[in-house]
Amino acid sequence: MANQRSPSNATGGIAKFFVEHRLVGWLAMVVVLAGGWVAFDRLPQQEDPSFPTHDAVLVTVYPGAGAETVEAVTIKLEEALSHLPTLEKLQSQSRENISTIVITLKTDSKKVIDQHWDQARAIIANLELPKDCEKPSLQTDYQLPVTLLFAVLGQDAPTVADRMEESLKSLPSVGRIRQFGHAPEAILSFEDMAAANYHVSTLHRSDQGLKASSSVLVGVEMKAGNIIRHFKSSVLAKMGGLPLGESIQIITVSDQPAATAHRIGEFLRCFIEAVIVVILVALLLMDWRTALVVAVSIPLTIAMTLAGMVALGVPLQQISIAALIISLGMLVDDPVVASDGINRELAEGQPPGIAAWLGPFKLRRAIFFGTLINIVAFLPLALLPGDMGAFIISLPIVITLALASSRIVSMTFIPLLGYYLLRGQRGFDSANGLHPIHRLVPYYKSALHLALRNPLATVATAFILLIASTALTPYFGKQFFPAAERNQLLVDIQLPEGSSIDKTMEVTSRVNELLQKEEAIESAIIVSGGGVPMFYYNVLPRQSAPNVAQVLINTRHADEVPKLIRQLRATLDQEITDALCLVKQIDQGPALETPIQIEISGDDLSSKTTEVTHALRDSGAYKVHDDAGIISRINQQRNVTVKALAPFGELASRILEKARPSLPTLGIHFGGEERELRNSQREMGRVLAISLVLIALAMVIQFRSVMKSLIVMLTVPLGLIGAFIGLASTLVCFH
Repeated sequence: MANQRSPSNATGGIAKFFVEHRLVGWLAMVVVLAGGWVAFDRLPQQEDPSFPTHDAVLVTVYPGAGAETVEAVTIKLEEALSHLPTLEKLQSQSRENISTIVITLKTDSKKVIDQHWDQARAIIANLELPKDCEKPSLQTDYQLPVTLLFAVLGQDAPTVADRMEESLKSLPSVGRIRQFGHAPEAILSFEDMAAANYHVSTLHRSDQGLKASSSVLVGVEMKAGNIIRHFKSSVLAKMGGLPLGESIQIITVSDQPAATAHRIGEFLRCFIEAVIVVILVALLLMDWRTALVVAVSIPLTIAMTLAGMVALGVPLQQISIAALIISLGMLVDDPVVASDGINRELAEGQPPGIAAWLGPFKLRRAIFFGTLINIVAFLPLALLPGDMGAFIISLPIVITLALASSRIVSMTFIPLLGYYLLRGQRGFDSANGLHPIHRLVPYYKSALHLALRNPLATVATAFILLIASTALTPYFGKQFFPAAERNQLLVDIQLPEGSSIDKTMEVTSRVNELLQKEEAIESAIIVSGGGVPMFYYNVLPRQSAPNVAQVLINTRHADEVPKLIRQLRATLDQEITDALCLVKQIDQGPALETPIQIEISGDDLSSKTTEVTHALRDSGAYKVHDDAGIISRINQQRNVTVKALAPFGELASRILEKARPSLPTLGIHFGGEERELRNSQREMGRVLAISLVLIALAMVIQFRSVMKSLIVMLTVPLGLIGAFIGLASTLVCFH
């Protein structure tokens, strides 16, 4: 076998080349580090992953028509759109004067999706609608969030907003620019009327506390492929040259570049912590020379990974940064093994020029398969379909790049560094007892011998512990995605259907006064007659209507958000009794209006709605409400959706578990987080099966034995013992 070769007949491969051509090795090391730095500086940066949006909103205005008349138009549009070849879902609302249809296509490439939107436009153009209907408007870009959102305060705000837009258009990195709250001079259409009813008030903190001012919002989008911090700098520099009157003030109310910088800062902090931890652990188990060699492997591996991300066009965003952080815990495995191999060869008397390449060369097969098994554990995530797959595709790609880079480093730069630094260190099996950790070796050997003398009892004990640990799982709960670590929260406000914009503004005025008493609030924008512009990838804009409003609140720090949510829920519940106020945390994952949603269809919608509402309230759901005041349809059938939040700190899944026995058995479908969890569990089960098959196949090839591979695979579930106990301990600590 290869690991039994003598130095004389071993080829040594690339490890030998780097030891014998050390000048080339040092130059390569400098190139890799410099290339990684350049890659880090030039990698496109954005807050969230970008993927083709396959949802669109079709808005049809029918002035003067009641909800039932509007529904007839909605039905006609739905029937025509149902012929789209990749249609996945139609969801509509018909209310006085306006029909809104959300069209969801199956996930595909941007080119294919754009072709289908063109087909949808052709279908709509050939449709005969009542003569008083305005031309339907298909909005395919409504899910694009603004990168920077500014509030322009002061009497001359509309004029300054126009100047801002005209000036920023000249920047090559700037995409679409939109204004919100800029009332039209003349009402010529229903759209103009909606714009006139869209009022923005901005709270901003000054020396006198929070102060409210009417304002105009300016949303600026960044074109894909740019570096977000450079984009922000160029936008601010351009705005700095604008002439502003003394009464004008411009504040930033949503800042994706700042959020991105925070994420990158977290990665750099984790990177530094990883290097320190590796050094400390290595010093605990090895000598300082080995610790230094292993520590140097981290920046080399990360540099290669960043260069690979540039080559594959993977930007720095929250998922790719998370992948880099996950990788930090695994990318030292190969260098540790390679360094240990060099130390063992030196300890056995090999000269440095041979030991430096012979150690890694002997272990090349073990290193390769160890890397391969880690890669196939993550790479099948790339097979996830739909939005979830598109959202996390960069995670398996980046982890694969990091592990492959670690493999390269362990066979190139580790032999080079080992030649100069390592002096030989025997393993624990030949420990002399001087190192503190070495003193534990006899106890470990005794425990191991005891286990080997009683194999059946040992195996039985292990699997009994595994079964016992599963008893902890009911306490964990289920949640699709965690909350986003942002210093922002939302308040959705809804008055009864048919309420006027004046009544809505009266409610938002009272909300405004209540918010001014909160010390944690740094700024807030209060929109009456519509919603806040889309500022985060999964917070969809609300359709304009006289009876709706929305508030975006910024705190100083993200850790102030939970306490503020509790306070505002209590305050608004007590003080605002004539409107529904939903104080919501911003979450990760797919766009969900509320985490708890139950869709009711079929006959007797009213009684089923009442039954579902009572079941949720009795189970502890918070702010249970429905859309019965609007004619709603899903896939061309009337329905009512009952929605609710979970009490803050409680999981939506637990509420549904309590409510499930009391829910109707027919005519209901679970939406919201429950649907996403169910779909993801099904797809993740498929991905897990593929990963396990690939891992088993790799081990069969490595060991050349099915039995040995089976034995190793049987130990995999035992890792869940520690995982379940760790999760339970975490829950106890945080609660």
